[in-house]
Amino acid sequence: PTAPPEHVSTTPPQPLPSGQESPQAEPPAPVSDVLSADLTPGETSSRLLALLPTTPTDDKSFLVQLAGNYCPDEEYWRLLPFLLDRNQPEDCREELMRDVLRRPDAVRLRPLYRLAVDPTHPLSAEAKDYLFSYLQDVPENDYTALAKAVDKAEKEGR
Repeated sequence: PTAPPEHVSTTPPQPLPSGQESPQAEPPAPVSDVLSADLTPGETSSRLLALLPTTPTDDKSFLVQLAGNYCPDEEYWRLLPFLLDRNQPEDCREELMRDVLRRPDAVRLRPLYRLAVDPTHPLSAEAKDYLFSYLQDVPENDYTALAKAVDKAEKEGR
């Protein structure tokens, strides 16, 4: 057998004095706790989203993506407030937009309409462009006709 590299210690770890915990015995990460819990996919999604305020900025979009993957279409209401929140970090907003765009029309169109009619939302222009392009029978910038087209598409289950 080959010897371990010089920087790897071959000395077994010494036991700690009684009453002290090993510095490696940290509790599992909250995300792992949620993923290993006995929850429905929708509950898992909600619990993951509840971790957003304490999640480091660099990890937030991954957490949003994970929550979106767990969230069933019929429970999209769990993600909707995060999509509509204009104060979400840009990478989270982009991830939420990718998520809603992959959903069926019955789930996707109403949230996009809500974004499109809110000119203060950073995703408003993207949602507006998507809807007016996708629902081709609607005259550009006619939000009344757009609302009717969204209603019709939802009812048809497109």
